[in-house]
Amino acid sequence: MRNGMNTHVTRREFLGTTGTVATGVGLALAAGSAARAASANDKVVMALIGCGGMGRGNMGAFLKHPEVEVAAVCDVDQTHADEAAQDVVRAGRAAPKTYKDFRHVLERKELDAVIIGTPDHWHALPFIAACEAGKDIYCEKPISHSLVEARAMLGAARHFKRVVQIGTWQRSVKHFQEAVDYVHSGKLGQVCVCRAWCVTAFGGWLKGLGHEQPQTPPASLDWDFWLGPAARTPYTPSRCHVNWRWFFNTGGGLMSDWGVHMIDIVLLGMKESDPIEVHAVGGNFALDDDRDTPDTMQVVYKFPKWVMNWEVRFSNGRGLDGGRGHGSEFIGTKGTLISDRDGNQVFPEGEEDLKLPKRDQAGTDHWQNFLDCLRSREKPRSDIESMAKTTILCHLGNIAYQSGKPVRWDARNQDVVSRHEFAHCPSYMRAYRAPWELKQYPVEG
Repeated sequence: MRNGMNTHVTRREFLGTTGTVATGVGLALAAGSAARAASANDKVVMALIGCGGMGRGNMGAFLKHPEVEVAAVCDVDQTHADEAAQDVVRAGRAAPKTYKDFRHVLERKELDAVIIGTPDHWHALPFIAACEAGKDIYCEKPISHSLVEARAMLGAARHFKRVVQIGTWQRSVKHFQEAVDYVHSGKLGQVCVCRAWCVTAFGGWLKGLGHEQPQTPPASLDWDFWLGPAARTPYTPSRCHVNWRWFFNTGGGLMSDWGVHMIDIVLLGMKESDPIEVHAVGGNFALDDDRDTPDTMQVVYKFPKWVMNWEVRFSNGRGLDGGRGHGSEFIGTKGTLISDRDGNQVFPEGEEDLKLPKRDQAGTDHWQNFLDCLRSREKPRSDIESMAKTTILCHLGNIAYQSGKPVRWDARNQDVVSRHEFAHCPSYMRAYRAPWELKQYPVEG
């Protein structure tokens, strides 16, 4: 650095509400520091790597802060890079330079931080390279495509002492913080069962993909570079922008896409992130299309003194316990707490009056928190340490599904037991396609 909702928020809605007050989801940016004038020696110079919906949304959130400059934008699709550059100009900043190769971006000495908004399979390589280049990082969730990548990224961030914020902005929303504090208070009694879910009726952004024949990629897109370390597959629109998350070659389905949000709240509330074992069942029962991630899934995580259930469903939008289409639930001996993006609800088990604190409508200062930590060198709210654990827990669900076996977890070594049985699972590890290689930085400390 120089001196009553029943659906969830889509990426399109995120782009439309970032920096404003979004009804029911609290995506408003805190306005305090954004209102102050930025002096010339207080600038934060950033670059965007991955200029799709979430990348541009995060960049737009940072551009609400006058001290932020975006010097470069990078994408293997020139159309996306050009659109991101136009966003910067529309925000009143100088036009950034556009790049296709993230390695050239990281050569720029003036950069303080990078935003990584690529698809999941492209998080690890630019992340580790940014650590090596001495850049701090705001990285979209989930942090990685696989468990092995998550450990390598954590090791790199520790080794190079980088400030890293992950895009799980729920951690910066007041009512989610209040839900976690409420569980910690003990008012629910002994919590033995937790649930987390993301379900939807057919349609919307989760609609079926259909069956597509291979096509010639658009002239603006370098398809081979877009695939990068992933296995070579023919181009179809359904495997590329937005929908890459429905294929294990490039994403992890709703298990990792939304599990990192809703499961994360459960782990924070329970103060525990090391399960004993994980079981998963599911399949593609509701949709007839090209995806290979499940449209129906049930995962059970056994902890020493409690159990967590994760549910994915594309066939019906009614949430668990009659709630909304996404949520986190704590079931205790004295009551039940449900928390989602529309607020918190508590249901007493007996006559005891369990009251929630009044909901704060102030929104989220997630991006400001990252900027503050660039200066203080403190851990952001969604730091790499804890978010690696949440992400790995989501990967364990997919590993159990992909292998068809229960997965036992070795908490001491932060790895699966009998790893040779799961090495073939893409959510555990993948063989990188040449010439790409994953550097392994040991998880020290």
